[in-house]
Amino acid sequence: MNGAASSRKQDPPDPGGGVEADARNGGWPWYLAVVMGVGIVVVSIAAAELGRQALVASGVPEIPWGVLGAVAMSQVAGASAVWLAAGWRGESRTNALLLSAPLQGPRAYIKAFLVLAVAASIAGAVTWFLWPDAVAGDLAAFAGLIRSEAWWLALLVIAVGAPLMEELLFRGFLLPALARSGIGFAGAAVVTSAAWAVMHAGYSMAGLAEVFLIGLYFSWLIKKTGSLRVPLFCHAIYNLSVILLLLVVDIPVVTPR
Repeated sequence: MNGAASSRKQDPPDPGGGVEADARNGGWPWYLAVVMGVGIVVVSIAAAELGRQALVASGVPEIPWGVLGAVAMSQVAGASAVWLAAGWRGESRTNALLLSAPLQGPRAYIKAFLVLAVAASIAGAVTWFLWPDAVAGDLAAFAGLIRSEAWWLALLVIAVGAPLMEELLFRGFLLPALARSGIGFAGAAVVTSAAWAVMHAGYSMAGLAEVFLIGLYFSWLIKKTGSLRVPLFCHAIYNLSVILLLLVVDIPVVTPR
C-alpha cells in the first residue's frame, strides 16, 4: 500500500511537461469556440472604433493618442471577452486558458525565447537582405508611434496589450478547442496561426509569413510545455525587442492612418 501511495505522489500533475494541450479548454465545442472567437474579434474592433471616436470628439489628437488609445481599448475589450468566455461553462479559467505554470520551470521560458531569438534574427537578416523595403514598411508605423510623445502608451500596447490579448484568444482559447476537432492539434496550430496572421493584414508578404511561422512555434510551445505562459512571455519579449530595435535603427517614420 505504501508503494502505491508513493507511486501516486510521484505522478506529475496534468498541466505541464508535454501534456497534450488539446485535452483541455473549458468544455467549449470547437464550432462554438470559433463563433465565440469571431464575436470577440468583432467586439475588439467595435471597441477600437468607438474609443477612437470618443477620444477625437473629446479633443484628443488622433495621432498618436487617438490611435493608441483605440488600440488599447480594443485589447482590453478583447482580453476581457476571452476571460469571460473561458469561464462561461464553469471551468477554471486557469485550466481553460492553459495558464498553469510549465513543469519545466524558469528554464522553459529561457530556452523558448533563445530559440525564437536565434530563428527570428536569422530570418530577419535574410528578409532585410532580400526585401529591405518590405521590412522597413512593416516597421515604419511602429517607429512613428514609439518616437512620439505617447511612447509610453505605445510601449504598453505593443509589449503588453498585444501579446496578452492575442495569446489568450488564439493559443489559449481557440487552439485547444480546435485541437479536439477532426483536424487535431497540428491542424489547429495551422488554422490559428493563419488567423493570427490575418490580424496583421497590413504587413508585407514577408511579414505575414514571419507571423505565421512564429504562430506555429508558439503552438508547439503550448504542446511542449502545456502552458500559455511560455508563448505569452516569448511574444512580449519579442515585441519589446522590436521596440528596442526601432530606437537604435533609423527606420523612416510613417504616420498611421
